Amino acid sequence: MSKDIVFKLVVSESGKDAYSSVLSFQQAANIIGYFPDDASSNDLCLLAAQHPASVVREHVADRDYLSSEVLEILSADSSISVLRKLVRSDAFRESVTQEELLGGIKLDTEIAKTVAYSVESYVQVDINIIASLLAEHEDPQVVYCLAQNDRAPKKILKTLLNHPDFFVANEAKRQLEH
Repeated sequence: MSKDIVFKLVVSESGKDAYSSVLSFQQAANIIGYFPDDASSNDLCLLAAQHPASVVREHVADRDYLSSEVLEILSADSSISVLRKLVRSDAFRESVTQEELLGGIKLDTEIAKTVAYSVESYVQVDINIIASLLAEHEDPQVVYCLAQNDRAPKKILKTLLNHPDFFVANEAKRQLEH
């Protein structure tokens, strides 16, 4: 994060700045949210990923197109809200390593639930290792999210048939019969 970055609204007329005003963190967040989710916004996202307000960084993390440089900055973010948004990003799902994903799962139950819902979408990880870890999670709601995932490995779903929480076991059975 950088306290030196200032977001401003600048209006030019005939090539000269006619108006300039510093934007609040909320205004900056709103602007980030409305910019195109593609490579054309990378420079802006790179700066916004360093904004001191987590809400601005959350809006960046909520995007599917993120350069490797932006991903690196956001992956090290201290805000759990930013990390929770990032774990849903297509760019993150394509680039995250198994070690990084395991760290996120261990860090936060909400991250673990998000991963469980779409464990198959993390390209660079071994789905069986991640699903096995999620199946053994201490929070039964995480395990339930995995059981709800119709693309979870069938062998993992079969192990969940014997889960001590009947809600998890019933959902695994339903998925296997589906």
